[in-house]
Amino acid sequence: MSPDRSAPETRRRLRTRLLAPAIVVAACLVALAGFRAWQLRGAQEAIQLSGALQQAVASARGLDAVVAETRLLLVTLGELHDPNSKPEQNDAVLRRVYAAAPVRYANLWIADTTGHALGAARYPLGGREAFSIADRGYFRRALSEGQFVIGEIVASRTLPGQPRVLTFALPLFDSLSGRIAAIVGASIEADSLDVVRSIRALPAGTVLTILDSSATVVYRTADFENWRTRSFASDAGTKKNFSRGEGVGRGRSADGTDRLTGYKGMRSAPWMVYVGIPAKYTLDMVRNEVLRDFLAGALITMIILFFGYRAALGVVTPIESLTADARAIADGDAGRRSTVSSQDELGDLARAFNTMADTVEQRNAALRASQDQLLHAQKMQALGSFAGGIAHDFNNYLAAITAYAELGRDALDGHEAVRSDLDEVLAAAARASELTRQILVFSRRQIVELTAIDLNSVVQGIERMLVRLVGDAHRLEVSYADAAVTVVADRGQLEQVVVNLIANARDAMPDGGTVTLRVLQLEAAAGDTRVPGALPGTYAQLMVEDEGVGISPVTLTRVFDPFFSTKTRGHGTGMGLAIAFSIVEQSGGVLSATSTIGVGTTISLVLPLSADDPIEDTPRRDGAAEKRVRRSGRILLAEDNAAVRGSAERILTNAGYTVHSAADGPAALAQLAAAAEPFDLLLSDVVMPGMSGSTLAQLVRERQPGIDLLYMSGYADDASVLEAVASSGVRCVAKPFTISTLLDAVNEALSLSTRP
Repeated sequence: MSPDRSAPETRRRLRTRLLAPAIVVAACLVALAGFRAWQLRGAQEAIQLSGALQQAVASARGLDAVVAETRLLLVTLGELHDPNSKPEQNDAVLRRVYAAAPVRYANLWIADTTGHALGAARYPLGGREAFSIADRGYFRRALSEGQFVIGEIVASRTLPGQPRVLTFALPLFDSLSGRIAAIVGASIEADSLDVVRSIRALPAGTVLTILDSSATVVYRTADFENWRTRSFASDAGTKKNFSRGEGVGRGRSADGTDRLTGYKGMRSAPWMVYVGIPAKYTLDMVRNEVLRDFLAGALITMIILFFGYRAALGVVTPIESLTADARAIADGDAGRRSTVSSQDELGDLARAFNTMADTVEQRNAALRASQDQLLHAQKMQALGSFAGGIAHDFNNYLAAITAYAELGRDALDGHEAVRSDLDEVLAAAARASELTRQILVFSRRQIVELTAIDLNSVVQGIERMLVRLVGDAHRLEVSYADAAVTVVADRGQLEQVVVNLIANARDAMPDGGTVTLRVLQLEAAAGDTRVPGALPGTYAQLMVEDEGVGISPVTLTRVFDPFFSTKTRGHGTGMGLAIAFSIVEQSGGVLSATSTIGVGTTISLVLPLSADDPIEDTPRRDGAAEKRVRRSGRILLAEDNAAVRGSAERILTNAGYTVHSAADGPAALAQLAAAAEPFDLLLSDVVMPGMSGSTLAQLVRERQPGIDLLYMSGYADDASVLEAVASSGVRCVAKPFTISTLLDAVNEALSLSTRP
């Protein structure tokens, strides 16, 4: 007895037993495919016969419509014809009718009873003298029968290339003699008939044939020259078809092709229209379906064999499979699962094993997702801190540049060229300051200074910059309100909103145009969605209009979404309007957009009006005036940046103040403790290492109650610091600052003193 061979023998027996059901399934599939092929062939033949009949009916109706329209046209031409008209006049009339006819005619003509032209829309190369139809059968029939006739399809003598044409003729009778005075006719290119073009759109080999009442071929879309005048009068099937009027049939055509045929008799002519679709087309479709059925059967058979084999192995070696799976998972293959699926204890063990593995994988996936989310949050926080840090350092540098440049300029009396250069330095520093302001908007680390400002003043202050912004290819038109339009907002942020709106309007007109900027007061009714809360009243409004291509309604709903942009990659971040929307919303206003395709787009900014008087920017004084204004007071200055601290100390000292400076909070507290006299003002940076400006202010006021406070800041990188500064009600002067800005802020802080 050899137990080691029992398992392989069992596997061989299972494989052998699997062959029987596989063969049965394959045989059933073959039988099913054959039965489906038989059914499908019958169904496809019925469909094709119905299609052939429908096409024949449609073709017959189309030809009837052409005959009816042509007969009506010829009757109309007969009524218009003046026997006394010259041929040239007849030519002109026929050309006009030819151009306006609803049917694409090859030619329109009027001939005398000898077959020569009395007028025609088109002539052969030889001109009027070469026009002769005396030998045409339709001409002779029209003369002999004295009625509207349909001619045979013949080669044209007028058209280039002599295409086959179908001709219609109508005799015109003399009203006095009652005799035929002329024949009016029309011809149509057979290949231009809609029924012929529609046949060519059917499967290759489809043929349209027209037989006359004598069962003679009048026209055939394929090999017409060899079929022309061929008669089927002896064909019993053709005679039966003529008696029925319409029907379907199947058989081998005279050209040796098996076709499924539909036929229909015409009302306006004794013709029968046949449409034959090759039976091969149906057989090809059936062959394809049968092939798909056999392929599907083969695939199903393979699947049965595969899963049967796997089931056999699962029954024979479940323990080995579980052991291999457990080892694979232990080696790090977390996606490995047991294939055992029997309904016994081993199957239960395998399912429990798979459940355990799924649970472990789900927990690992959840852990990885949490780690990814944490990493993303850390990256975003780092990006915000990085942007804010760059802005902070830039503002410190710009504060020193601005201050020292102003000090140098004011000290240079009579050196206008140097003063002009320093003015350019100050202008560049101001532009750089605007850049850092935008960075702070992205990082949400700016300190907002809400003041009462006039929208007219805001736009006037940046109008020259806006003109440069739109460029030479565009034109900027600005209109101001007649009176002050006062709102409460941060001036810098409001300027940024206007710049963003103008830039978007410019970009909407790549080929140039006019950008219109309006400042006005809006009288809003209840429910007006353009105003905050849709409440009625008077509001401040700023509108920017462009003459661009407009925005579609679907796109218009997303223009304020962050990162949404219709510009190509590299030509827009999709944040301009989103930032503008956020700024306006934080200021208690509404930003909305309307657009008309092909006309342009209008962006409307609406803010509540303020009853306060607007606070205008203090104009910069010249150096002499600055020297004449002397102030007094003791100021404790806390600033960690040496350049900013030095420039601020020099500005305040030149203005007449006594200044004690410190590099951080602890140094400032030491200065306070060592001072023989109390200080009038604490001027502190908001963000300093070790101790924030708000914490320093609290400690200073505890030791010297009533001291005035003034902050200066490039940004606040801590939400608690930002909240403390905002809630304290203390004014904050933004870096970089000018001499006048700093002195005015200090003077205002001292003038608001609450000390007795």
